[in-house]
Amino acid sequence: MKYRNICCFLFLILCLPFLVHSSPTVRIKEITSLRGIRENQLMGIGLVTGLAGKGDSSSSAMLKNALANLVSNFGFKIEPDEIKSKNSAIVMVSCEVPPFLRVGDRIDVQVSSIGDARSLEGGVLLQTPLSGANGQVYALAQGRIHSGNAPKTVGSIPGGAIVEQDILSTFITNGSISLILRNPDFVTVNTVAQAIREAFSDISVKTVDASMIEVEIPDDREDDPVGFIADLESLEVTPDASGKVVIDSNTGIIIFGEKVRIGKVAASYQAVEVRIGAYAYNEEEREPHFVLEETATVDDLVKSFQTIGLKTEIIIGLLKAIDRAGSLYGQLIIM
Repeated sequence: MKYRNICCFLFLILCLPFLVHSSPTVRIKEITSLRGIRENQLMGIGLVTGLAGKGDSSSSAMLKNALANLVSNFGFKIEPDEIKSKNSAIVMVSCEVPPFLRVGDRIDVQVSSIGDARSLEGGVLLQTPLSGANGQVYALAQGRIHSGNAPKTVGSIPGGAIVEQDILSTFITNGSISLILRNPDFVTVNTVAQAIREAFSDISVKTVDASMIEVEIPDDREDDPVGFIADLESLEVTPDASGKVVIDSNTGIIIFGEKVRIGKVAASYQAVEVRIGAYAYNEEEREPHFVLEETATVDDLVKSFQTIGLKTEIIIGLLKAIDRAGSLYGQLIIM
């Protein structure tokens, strides 16, 4: 039983780490985004209270001034030097907001200590204005902080900020929209452009570079740009197959495109040899050998290595060596 379990474990090690990345037919919306539609970042400095002695030290000048300014808004006149509290902390409040937020929408916020507080867990963030890069206030944050598994000086407030003014994105410029490929590729961008031209033959479609396509909105759809974009993004295309081989050195996972080819090369390890192309072979040689066609793919090569019984780390080393020899016709990425 123990021997069988070991065999099964080795089989999983050899078979699971290799994933072939192929190119299915997908909608344009799955591989592109509209230029101008993006997330935004907001940030502010706030005050957390109720920390039961785990807040910033009583000698913190920043905390003293913040508390003095806070109570002055309610009619109290206290000098900063009179304040000696360890129950509060000065924090940085930040969030990322999606496009098309409207007044009254709620967003999650992150809170982190910028003083010497020992913990923010259970504290309450007092009303904090959150501003964009332009200095305008777009949201107000407030609420009880939850640390979870994060460091105690970092926490979050789910739905802790309320949007105070619309955060919108502009995506139409001079009657046109721009599609941006998430993975720039000249072949794929041309395929997408051709699909759009076939579906909308009366509009201008211009490929700017490997990632961007400018598409003119038809005259009869100017009053309904959203409907036109929905029809456009619903078109189906087949992206060009990936030419990359990605290796995660930590996990031993190898992901490769279906069209990555291996050139004429001989790879050997100890008493085992794999040859790709028309290499002469002496039948009297005793070493186990595997001969592949010159059009072999990385998939063919890895399967041969699996048949030999090589371990994942050895296969990764051989792929690196083949790439250095100039016989891997693709891009090798090591993470």
